[in-house]
Amino acid sequence: MIPKGFKVGGVCAGISNKKGKKDLSLFISQTPAQSAAMFTSNIVKAAPVLIDIERLKKTNEISAIIANSGCANACTGKLGFQNALEMCEKVEKKFNLKKGSVLCASTGVIGQRINLSGLPKALNVLTDIAGTSAENEKDAVLGIMTTDTIIKKASRTIKIDGKNISIWGCAKGSGMIYPNLKTLHATMLSFILTDAFVEAALLQKILSQSVEQSFNCVSVDGDTSTNDTVIALANGQSGKKITSGKNLDIFTKAFDDITLELAKAMAKDGEGATKLIEVEVKNARNKNDAKSIASSIALSPLFKTAMFGADANWGRIMSAAGKAGVDFNQQKIDIYIGGLQTFKKGAPIKFSEKEAKKSLLKKEIKIVFNLNSGKASSKYYTCDLSYDYVKINGDYRS
Repeated sequence: MIPKGFKVGGVCAGISNKKGKKDLSLFISQTPAQSAAMFTSNIVKAAPVLIDIERLKKTNEISAIIANSGCANACTGKLGFQNALEMCEKVEKKFNLKKGSVLCASTGVIGQRINLSGLPKALNVLTDIAGTSAENEKDAVLGIMTTDTIIKKASRTIKIDGKNISIWGCAKGSGMIYPNLKTLHATMLSFILTDAFVEAALLQKILSQSVEQSFNCVSVDGDTSTNDTVIALANGQSGKKITSGKNLDIFTKAFDDITLELAKAMAKDGEGATKLIEVEVKNARNKNDAKSIASSIALSPLFKTAMFGADANWGRIMSAAGKAGVDFNQQKIDIYIGGLQTFKKGAPIKFSEKEAKKSLLKKEIKIVFNLNSGKASSKYYTCDLSYDYVKINGDYRS
């Protein structure tokens, strides 16, 4: 359900080279919304990212996001910057919005010029069709998809002091996924809308903490895109303000549920993926150690290919953990693969290869790496690495 006061939609603007594909999406608020955003940590940043960072330094009130697929508009020089600015300015003019109140995002092939010849006509269509229906939601997400195979969206409705508050989010991401998002300092795009009123500073805090345990805990291939963008807008149309206490806890929980659901959906839909893999590191000395080890395991190509082949190769897990840069006692380690213990107190144990293979043939697999050295834990989400990943990316530009 689209939150009160927002409209969304997606159309074909001729930006993508796939004929007839929806490639332009609009997310617009009837009134200026408080905003929060996080962007790629890659030094090479696409023009839309640079535009957004520049604009958010000047204002926290944002009225709309215009996003396209089919072209990343990255590494395109001054013209690319001008094109991204043009996208924002044409939306402002068409919808009579305050100058500087529109953000933009792009995804697709790096290094190609974006074709905006169809933008005026597309905006005319969006003026008529943008709305709050299920079809609008679907079209808006389709407009930002590239190699994605499923629509990724999530919503929650919560009741606070007798008032209903809605939170809705969408995401795209299938390859070049290892966000490592930073606060204003592939491609993964995510837009989160709520009709609660949340002041920008608090919304930024909620977003940053939520991203750290969701989007920043997912990897498909270990590549951080030039375009990674997460934007949250809160327009206050529900009539309820979120500030602190129990109400903040309820809102934050729903917000976190949405970002985690979207993050897991990206891992599950990784390019060529056949399985969703959850890596949990338990009983570490601190959270950073746990996350570093979980990330190292999830990023290992050898581990990911073993999961594709349904091979309970715990040696690859140990090896990946060992290169994480975290000092740990090998003699305390326990490893569980798909619910089956394969390694105990630093030594291999006998287990049924048949049962292990049966477990690893499932669509969702859990790996537990227990350090037995503390109380901190962390989870990371990834997918297996199949032949199709190479096929998809070997001729991506064509």
